[in-house]
Amino acid sequence: MDFDLRTLNAMSGLLNVAMGLVLFGMRRSLRQPVGGMGWWGLAPLLCLGATVLYGLDGHLPAGALVLGANGLLLAGAVSFYFGSLDYYGQRLPWARQLLLGVAMLAALACFLWLWPDYRLRVAIFTSTLASAIFAHAHLLWQRGRGFAARFTLSVLLVQGLVLVVRAVGAFWVDGAATPRFAASPLQTVYLATFSFSLTLVCIGVLLMASEQLRSRFEQLATRDTLTGVLSRHAIFQEGAYAWARWQQEGTPFSLLLLDLDHFKRINDTWGHPMGDQVLRDVARRCAAQLRGADRLGRYGGEELLALLPGADAGSALATAKRLHQAAGLPSRADHPGCSVSLGVATVQAGDADLQDLLARADRQLYRAKHQGRDQVCAA
Repeated sequence: MDFDLRTLNAMSGLLNVAMGLVLFGMRRSLRQPVGGMGWWGLAPLLCLGATVLYGLDGHLPAGALVLGANGLLLAGAVSFYFGSLDYYGQRLPWARQLLLGVAMLAALACFLWLWPDYRLRVAIFTSTLASAIFAHAHLLWQRGRGFAARFTLSVLLVQGLVLVVRAVGAFWVDGAATPRFAASPLQTVYLATFSFSLTLVCIGVLLMASEQLRSRFEQLATRDTLTGVLSRHAIFQEGAYAWARWQQEGTPFSLLLLDLDHFKRINDTWGHPMGDQVLRDVARRCAAQLRGADRLGRYGGEELLALLPGADAGSALATAKRLHQAAGLPSRADHPGCSVSLGVATVQAGDADLQDLLARADRQLYRAKHQGRDQVCAA
């Protein structure tokens, strides 16, 4: 309990501004910034402004400290909240938060000049700040996924509870004219916990930004950039998992190999941009016909590969017919028509590896092509 509260306040401000600069620097270095990083970077800088004003206690008018510093701290908490809203693509509640801030400052002004009472100012400020922090925590409770969001949520809950305790404790610990930095166990715990939790919130949102960046990299590594379906590497990896389950548990699976008929003619007649659009449309329509457990990937060029875990020969053939019907389109004046050929194969006891199954699906696709295209052939 021998902490120098002014020193604690100053050290917290320096830590938070460092975190804010890290967030701004990270935002500037990204070609496609993560949503919310600007707000998150601004938040600790606003809190630093409050720290500077608190540090000038005794050198500035009381109104500049009570209204300016507390207003900046509330703005910092709201900025953290707005950053998370932007991160999740939510609308920012400008009017509500502005009204909350104005109401708080008006109440602080009343109990500073009209009816001076330090206890009421503490209760009003900490309660208002807690409401903004709990709104942020509620957002993360609803939308957050992963360690970073849970970590940030936990810190916000502790931060909010400390503020509530400080608001209630003001009427037992403080007096109407208690100095702002008067040392008491409650004030020390409040300032230390709140200051440290601000740094932890900065770390939490930095981890959230890092998780989204990792998700983007994983998306680039596993998704075909043109069609949005799985990449060749990723679909073969899924096939390896299905093969392992077949070996260990006897769970069957099937492969569908799909090829767009006369795709070169589409490119030559309509141009490559239209050919790309046709391929994207076919992939989208095929994906809509698959179950949640099924996987669709780009095998190469205009060929798609569908993996059907748990599907025997009959259900695989039924799925292939649905894809065949959904993928074909009649020609229009502004869009080329297209048809597809499919080869179907289901894993069987004689297969040595996944390539054997793929070779059978490829032979059936070749048979469909040889027999006139626009049809399904099954092994």
